[in-house]
Amino acid sequence: MIVASRLGLAVAVFAGLLSLGTGRAAAQGSLPVTPLDVQVDATFENIGFVWWIDGDADLDSTLTLEFRKAGTTTWQPGAMAVRAYPSIRVQDGPLNLNYLAASAMFLEPGTTYEGRLTLADPDGGGATRILTATTRTRPAPDPNGRQLHAIPGSGGGSGTAADPFRGLQAAADAARAGDTIQVAAGTYAPFELVQSGSAGRPISIIGAAGGSAVIDGGGTDRGVVTLGRYDRVLHHVIVDGLTIQNGHWGIDAQNTQDIVVRNNVIRGVDFGVYNRRGNGWEANQTVADNVIVGRTPWPGSGIPGERGIDLRGSGNVVSRNNVSFFGDCISVQPFTGPSFGNDVVGNDAAYCVDDGIEIDYNQANVRVWRNRVTNARMGVSVQPIRGGPAYIVRNELFNLQSVPIKMHNHTTGFVVVHNTAVKHGDGHGDNGAMWRNAVFRNNLFLGTRYAFEFTTVADEGFRDLDYNGWGTTRAVGGATAPHFKWDNVRYDRIGDLPAGVEDHGTTVTFSDLVDAHLPPDWNVAATPGSRDLRLVSGSGAVDRGTVLANLNAPFGVIGAPDLGAFELGQALPTYGPGSGGGTPPPPGLHPDGDSVGLVDPTTGLWTLRGAA
Repeated sequence: MIVASRLGLAVAVFAGLLSLGTGRAAAQGSLPVTPLDVQVDATFENIGFVWWIDGDADLDSTLTLEFRKAGTTTWQPGAMAVRAYPSIRVQDGPLNLNYLAASAMFLEPGTTYEGRLTLADPDGGGATRILTATTRTRPAPDPNGRQLHAIPGSGGGSGTAADPFRGLQAAADAARAGDTIQVAAGTYAPFELVQSGSAGRPISIIGAAGGSAVIDGGGTDRGVVTLGRYDRVLHHVIVDGLTIQNGHWGIDAQNTQDIVVRNNVIRGVDFGVYNRRGNGWEANQTVADNVIVGRTPWPGSGIPGERGIDLRGSGNVVSRNNVSFFGDCISVQPFTGPSFGNDVVGNDAAYCVDDGIEIDYNQANVRVWRNRVTNARMGVSVQPIRGGPAYIVRNELFNLQSVPIKMHNHTTGFVVVHNTAVKHGDGHGDNGAMWRNAVFRNNLFLGTRYAFEFTTVADEGFRDLDYNGWGTTRAVGGATAPHFKWDNVRYDRIGDLPAGVEDHGTTVTFSDLVDAHLPPDWNVAATPGSRDLRLVSGSGAVDRGTVLANLNAPFGVIGAPDLGAFELGQALPTYGPGSGGGTPPPPGLHPDGDSVGLVDPTTGLWTLRGAA
């Protein structure tokens, strides 16, 4: 259980699971832990550790992670760890994996860190290991490579400034590692790149200023830009600053590793950036600072298959994109093999008919933080996490049809911290039989029906809710309008809940936020960025959170943290390309062809006819 976080200790560890479960430990007896290998993965800002183990049938082993920059002396606590074990059910059967895992988060890119992992078990077998890992450096074109040039056309040219390639297919056919292709303004036919770069010597395709190099698919039912092919890996490629439009797949990325897609406008497509092959070869893909506009009408119906960003494999980073009008706006769901170390940060997802952000089937050390989701069925989907941890931290979720966190398919091993969600219906709720081994801390959830409606099941695993803020517009009124429903029992107020459920919870209201007014119903659009979900001075949610190692410090927390995604008095964060460089968001088109600007290039606000 998460005793450490309740006591405000430095590191909280998922441990002693069965003290909250059904007594399975007593039936199995105590066994020591046997340490096996430690797996390490790194992105630009995070390092994940997975310590594989054997034994520990009573599940009382614990993991503590500390980290420091190489060459320094002071250890800092990592984020809370997760225990994944063979018998825990995930989707249709037992997990059959045995490990403990945690992340060191919010690090500096291109920096070497040491991680000190301490595995402990009262039955014996514990160990301490110190491992070194380096965060990744953001790729850039090779400054010493060839500078090639392309203009619109249908073939020919030598690639010099005086004799540029005519068309991008001619340039792609001639490209080799280290080359940078400078793409002049104009309209180009679709092209395919099958040649790879190498580490430090990528093939870079750079569009002219302002997105004036336009790759137009002309309504193709294939990819407008195709990277790679079905039977081999493509790696070390940068696509930067293009406008890609009018096709089924904006970028068809096949079996791609170490690619970068940034600063592009992708519009008029069914899929934006899409991994569609089933080989499980994808890894270390970066999609950043793009505006990606689909053509799936919102609010829509059913579960459309179109996705704005669909990346598979491990080590992927999706950061600072504007994504709108798809079934799922952002997905890092693997379809083949396990998935580790994916990051989703700083994105602005809106008009998502199904999920705003989907991290389904990730296994360990997936991290979703500082994103905004507006007008979606679900905020963040974790159906399922295959053991964990998945960290969901400081996201802003507004005007959702269903739930802030979708917790189906017997998901297990996720940490939900410092999020703010405001919606019609229940503030939160889901089928308790479908989720377990989850921790909710320092969140703020507001609804118009129950503040929450949860059920649990008498099986192994736990559901740990505490130090959160809950509110509803309902007037409390006994059986007709209780605020909470837990295990099919209704409770008027947070203080009436059974022991162990929100013992330190806080009642909040819409007036605790600067501007959280909802549209008339969920299917009436709210303009993304038009609400201010920060706390007002004097709110009862100020200083009501608990200290969480590694998850508070980067966000300016002084003393006890406030509830929700934002600390009192701090400026609102920015999302999408404006939050970390990249080209300014250009105007877009509504999928039905109306000339309604999705993103105002001056204000950065999105607009849609009928938005509230």
